[in-house]
Amino acid sequence: MAKSYENLSVLIVDDDEFQVDFVSDLLTELGVKKITTATGGKQGLTAFDAASVKPDLLLCDIQMPDIDGFEFMSAMGERQFKGGVVLMSGQGSRVLHSASLVAQLSRQNFLGNIEKPVSKAALEEKIQNILS
Repeated sequence: MAKSYENLSVLIVDDDEFQVDFVSDLLTELGVKKITTATGGKQGLTAFDAASVKPDLLLCDIQMPDIDGFEFMSAMGERQFKGGVVLMSGQGSRVLHSASLVAQLSRQNFLGNIEKPVSKAALEEKIQNILS
């Protein structure tokens, strides 16, 4: 059952530094070694553009002050990002549903939503989707 996540490259984008650290720690516990973090959408786009190897998985918050998750997904669509996308939100299911539609419309490989606080089990479930 245990899959190897050590070759998986993940970009976490969230304006809340605590969330970034928390999710990063959960990924590390799951065995992910290549983790890039960005606090906010603008920093996320900069990190994505600067990466010589694009991430396999993008974990993105929906509500961010500079560039929100909707705009970020749109920018990823323009960049023809082919990795998996998981949206995170503390805003409840309606916002997550809207965001999932945006991700699908921008032709993202949408793996689903995770409500905050993010759980290790929910994270692992989404990661397994990308490996299968």
